Amino acid sequence: MKSKLASLLCCLIVLINLSGCTKVTQLVKDSQPTKAELLDEINTEHQRWEAAPAADPTPYLRHYDDPADAQKDTDYFTDTYSEYDAEKELTVDEAKADVNYLFDALYYDYALYDYFGGHAVFDQAKADTLQEVQSRDSLTCEDLQKILVSHLTFIKDGHFNINQDYPSEKDIPFFFRQVMFVKTDSGYQNANGKVVASVDDHPDLDELFKRSISEQGYLVYYPVLLKPATFDGTEWEKHTCDETLTVHYTDGSTDTLTADAWSQYYKELPKDQNTDLRQTDGIPVFQFNSFEVSFLQEVNAAAAQMSDAAISMLDLRSNVGGYEEVAHQWFNRYSHQRVFGTGVRYSVLPASLVASPSTSKTPRASNDNILILLSGKCSASCAEITLDLSYNLDNSLIIGENTNGSMISNSGHIELPNSKCSVDMTFSTVYLTPDGSDYFEELRGFFPDIWVPAKEAETLAAKLMENLK
Repeated sequence: MKSKLASLLCCLIVLINLSGCTKVTQLVKDSQPTKAELLDEINTEHQRWEAAPAADPTPYLRHYDDPADAQKDTDYFTDTYSEYDAEKELTVDEAKADVNYLFDALYYDYALYDYFGGHAVFDQAKADTLQEVQSRDSLTCEDLQKILVSHLTFIKDGHFNINQDYPSEKDIPFFFRQVMFVKTDSGYQNANGKVVASVDDHPDLDELFKRSISEQGYLVYYPVLLKPATFDGTEWEKHTCDETLTVHYTDGSTDTLTADAWSQYYKELPKDQNTDLRQTDGIPVFQFNSFEVSFLQEVNAAAAQMSDAAISMLDLRSNVGGYEEVAHQWFNRYSHQRVFGTGVRYSVLPASLVASPSTSKTPRASNDNILILLSGKCSASCAEITLDLSYNLDNSLIIGENTNGSMISNSGHIELPNSKCSVDMTFSTVYLTPDGSDYFEELRGFFPDIWVPAKEAETLAAKLMENLK
């Protein structure tokens, strides 16, 4: 009983110590920018990359053993999706045939084959895979899937997966929100005015502390850490951070912070709807979960309505990608002008290393209203290109989590003949951000301008807009 009471007392002391920092103090209120000041700051951050040199695409150029091989660059791609039975037994010969089929497809069809090492790397991976398959007395389709994935971890491509099992880990965010911080001329301070002197193992405070929103809707700062996680279906489960943070203040006191658990956020659309235009605290919010040509008319109609709103939100937290032209048309309708990306798409097939004219660098697009783009770890591919487009549009704010990290690539589908394993891989083109830019990284994704858990982004963004003058 004494032990239990001691533990309860200890927890109470910790809560008392931290609770004072979670209240909205006068310091927090006094530190709030105006909307105009916040937009000026973020516009400047976005504009940083306008004059940056375009990325060099030559490392991505495909090299074939025989020029005729280039004509097979889409031979293995298919629209067929057969029923996959993970428990189905395969003979060793059937599994080996699937391995050979996959590596042939990688050579002929995979746009990033040379970028990730070419024959030297892929041939070794093939040999290792065949050796492991040969060592098995028996194996299932799922066994083959796992073996293939385990030998392809050198592929750092956010699109590449086998049955939605990704060989490379992706970075997920952990938010430490027990103590509210503000950024002042004195540095980072907690809500009660104590100045942060240091944080153990994190010497760069500007990298650790991210612009965020308190539950009351005030612009504050919280520590946010990115950690690698496996994306094989377990991303929907709760993940806990393997690190606590010890914050040291200039007065000699400390706080020990723990992170919120993380799981991937995805919101289904209302039944029988392709899109959803709703209101949150008087702000129009438009959600659609893929950039499909089949409902382009609905997408464009929503953009036209939102263009008249002083503040609107484009909810990309559950948007897994699609056709780029849909994204361009949305921005055309919203801003009444053509908006171009900061990045550039290149074809990397031999003798055709040219930039797509639809994404060449152009002057920045003006926008008198505020466009908030909500992001999460499900925001992928064309959704990320949409965020790249927003960098060239004045008064756009990205609020939420870092994105999926699958923008450099695009997706073609092949199917292994015996196991029916479904493989997604990039073909023919790459989308590259400017040299030296850090706002996007494959597998890590886009950095938001304001970091909040994806599940809370819509509510907190609306509160922030209400609070800022």
